[in-house]
Amino acid sequence: MKRIFYFSGHRLTVFHWSRKKFTGACSFESNEIGFEKFKQYLETSAKTPTSMLLDVIEEDFRKDVIPHVYGKDRKAVISRLMDRHYRSSRHYTYSEIQGRQKSGRKDDEVLLAAITNPELVRSWIRIIEECNVPLSAVLSLPLISNKLLPVIGAKKGYVLLVSQQVNSNLRQTFFKNGVMLSSRQSVINQDAKNISNIGEHARPEIERTLTFNRNQHQLEDSDVIDVHIIASDTQTDSLHSVFTSGFSTNYHIHRLTEVSQKLGLHGLPDKFADGLFSWLALHRAGMTSHYGNRNEFVRYYYALASNALYAASVAVIIASLLLIESNISDGMSYKESSVLLQKRTDEFKRVYSEKYQAYEELFSNALLMDTAVGMVDQIEENGQVTPLDFMLELSKLVSSPQIGRIYIDKIEWSTRQRDDSRKKKSRRNAEIPLVYGRTNVTSSSEIQHVAVVTGRIPISHNNYRESVDRINNILSLINSSDRVEEVSPINLPVEVRPEKKFASESRKLSDEEKSRLHAKRGLFTLKVVMKAPENV
Repeated sequence: MKRIFYFSGHRLTVFHWSRKKFTGACSFESNEIGFEKFKQYLETSAKTPTSMLLDVIEEDFRKDVIPHVYGKDRKAVISRLMDRHYRSSRHYTYSEIQGRQKSGRKDDEVLLAAITNPELVRSWIRIIEECNVPLSAVLSLPLISNKLLPVIGAKKGYVLLVSQQVNSNLRQTFFKNGVMLSSRQSVINQDAKNISNIGEHARPEIERTLTFNRNQHQLEDSDVIDVHIIASDTQTDSLHSVFTSGFSTNYHIHRLTEVSQKLGLHGLPDKFADGLFSWLALHRAGMTSHYGNRNEFVRYYYALASNALYAASVAVIIASLLLIESNISDGMSYKESSVLLQKRTDEFKRVYSEKYQAYEELFSNALLMDTAVGMVDQIEENGQVTPLDFMLELSKLVSSPQIGRIYIDKIEWSTRQRDDSRKKKSRRNAEIPLVYGRTNVTSSSEIQHVAVVTGRIPISHNNYRESVDRINNILSLINSSDRVEEVSPINLPVEVRPEKKFASESRKLSDEEKSRLHAKRGLFTLKVVMKAPENV
């Protein structure tokens, strides 16, 4: 079951979908009562990631041209344009490069968009954040409308797509060869209960839009434009009666039910097209959020990281279970050997006590067998050391919300064991530091997990303090575990240790080296030493 929030300015509607089947909807008015009911709904529903689709009159679009530049220069030019036109809506702006001019300097053509009244949207997002619902994206209905063009056969030429999502508004979006050029929402005085007379309300608005587009030289007087209108079954008669194709304008009227059938949708209401666009937004493969501050999506990023860690944990558990199964098989073999040796030991002891008590020095086999049984028990006990314990403990530590978003790319795991035979007293009776050697499953000395963990953290460009704080937080949190003996950094995203220095301090880097260093931003490598489980 999936859902999407559709906001039309006056109310917010939640559409519920089960694959391609519409299962229901509920609406909340944009007032205090509606806000409170929406909060109650979120508190009693599942905290699944959900996106928001906007179709508001406060959304503005404009075309502009910028110099043909790349990377940071392009971002800086667009940022200045946004500050000039939409300074008060900085986190609710969107830009899209739509090609180059064919003459002159061949500048880039860019589409700018913004929500001119962000507080209208933020009122709902604050409630979503308060209820801990992950918000995955804030999308614009006009910007996703091009997904509908192939369905109605309008991919080429000049196209004006007209749709009605609520009774009081008419959305008109203008395209050229599938690329959006402009969009406007018109207010119409249509009765909410009787929408069959849409033709007399829509005709003046559509004619006004066509005249504006031609006056703005978005198309010439000789160019033919196709007007595609999405309407319900009760509206088609009214539209056919007022719209007649002419020399420069062709009108195409599509029944909403027929469009839904082409998409394979079931149970969709046929009064307005809001449900149709909600499904297009819900299945927006490869489409990122159009609007919103990065902090508004942090819960969604945490949810993605949690799912990734869960999947990795499942994979580790499966691999560990296979390894454990092998150890169990070996353990069963050891157990059988231990029982057999124990029986032989008991037999030697019986014979010894009955017949060979007087020949103690000649018959020490029973003592040897008893030692062998203890050795087998030690082998069986130490054979329980597997990566599973280490992986589970590390997964608990790095999935803590205090660490934030983190990616684990590689773990090299091994064990080590204290070598008590090399621990001797010096002449001054000072103890020599502990010496560790390879794991000996027959020894009773302490065994430890030793792993080299390689991963990444997302960092901002040149924000070294943030990187240092993040990695120090990771080191402190891992080191706070009672199981962890030692955490030592091998490589850090930003080296601040005395023996290290930045690459840019030693010599000038080539473009290739800069590219390679940029690809490694955020990488770190840690050595983690952890106690084995208490039962080992």
